[in-house]
Amino acid sequence: MCDGTMGIGIMGRVDETHRIGAAESPGGRSASGSSIIGRFLREPFTARAWRELLYSLLSLPLALLGLVAVVLTILFGLLITPLLALLLSLDRSFGVLHRRLSRRLLRLEIATPPRPPRSPGLSGLLGYHLGDSAAWRSVAYLALRGLLGPVQFVLGFAWWTYGVLFLAYPVLWKLEPLRKTDSHGVRHTFGFEVNGFYFDTWPRALAVSAVGVLLLLLAPWLARGPLALDRLLLPRLLGPSRTALRLAQLVETREHAINEAAATLRRIERDLHDGAQARLVALGMRLGRAESRLAKGDAVKAQELLKESRAETKEIIQELRELVRGIHPPALDSGLGPALSTLAARSAIPATVRVESAERPPASVETMLYFAAAELLANAGKHSGAERIAISVLGHGDGLRLLVTDDGRGGARLDGTGSGLRGLAERVRTADGIVTVDSPPGGPTTVTVDLPGRL
Repeated sequence: MCDGTMGIGIMGRVDETHRIGAAESPGGRSASGSSIIGRFLREPFTARAWRELLYSLLSLPLALLGLVAVVLTILFGLLITPLLALLLSLDRSFGVLHRRLSRRLLRLEIATPPRPPRSPGLSGLLGYHLGDSAAWRSVAYLALRGLLGPVQFVLGFAWWTYGVLFLAYPVLWKLEPLRKTDSHGVRHTFGFEVNGFYFDTWPRALAVSAVGVLLLLLAPWLARGPLALDRLLLPRLLGPSRTALRLAQLVETREHAINEAAATLRRIERDLHDGAQARLVALGMRLGRAESRLAKGDAVKAQELLKESRAETKEIIQELRELVRGIHPPALDSGLGPALSTLAARSAIPATVRVESAERPPASVETMLYFAAAELLANAGKHSGAERIAISVLGHGDGLRLLVTDDGRGGARLDGTGSGLRGLAERVRTADGIVTVDSPPGGPTTVTVDLPGRL
């Protein structure tokens, strides 16, 4: 239901039984097992493994630099306020560096926290830095990083180091032989010993190499353990807080609401100017001609002009009703169910309506659901090629959920170029609502609109 090829599907989903059965067959299990083994063998050679290894190597120097910044912030910043503002700015810069590294090496996207508003003057400058919660959370992250960084460095790098050393053990053992006499007076040429057991023969040296191969295969998986904690801390301490995200969302939705209201006012003004106003001017001129005919005694022509004026008046009233319906549909006076049934009756594609709500929602919620359903129906009629449409309104938690589905060709995208769905999503977001689209190629497609119980 967008300005492009799409469909909103009501038809049944593809039956999963055959695929599930195939996955559970012995052949399916064998293929799955081969895939796991293949991934295990390929993992040390993947770009992800090398990116994470580089991240582990950088963990130690970055942890030390961050710890120095934290110490400076605590020792000097708390004594000299202007210096504290400068050091907090430095801490925030470290946060920027860690976000970039996590994006490049860990493929972890973290949004940049917004800065607080800045007031003029020196006090405004100090408040700009001292009141920056993102900077203080960066200090907390750098303090934790001082402990986590060395652990990531050791555990992320040690497995690779030992794997390479063990793999090359036979060569190292022959190039740099060490000799030692054990407790029984036996002289050994050795490079590696475990509880008096010397790996000083070729079979034993090759066994060490085999352990090295195993360590290299396991290294990417073992190194990800320490990185998991970093993946948990990074978004929480270096990303925007929930309050900042909510504030940014409110600013964005307010902008959309203002733009939408302005566009609606322009549309009403244009419709009045080009439609009703022009026709009222023409009506006035026609009545003036009728008055002139009466003054000249031409009653027949005057009566004809009055009949035309009366017909024009009815058309103008109908046009004004259509205009008012675009602001507040009269059908909503009887409730959302009858209003949606009226929409379905005018739909170009046969449509059914089902409304299940414990109580009547507020007028603002009803109006938004009505116009959302109207737009989805109109777009489906233009682009979907569907034969059937279903409209459902159901209770969903504390709010309402609108489901519009059909058996069209599919392919709808919420982020498509020129997509009407994207515009609908922006309008719904101004009311803290969410629009989701499920539209595989070939259909069917389902568009869901979730709104809170009160706007």
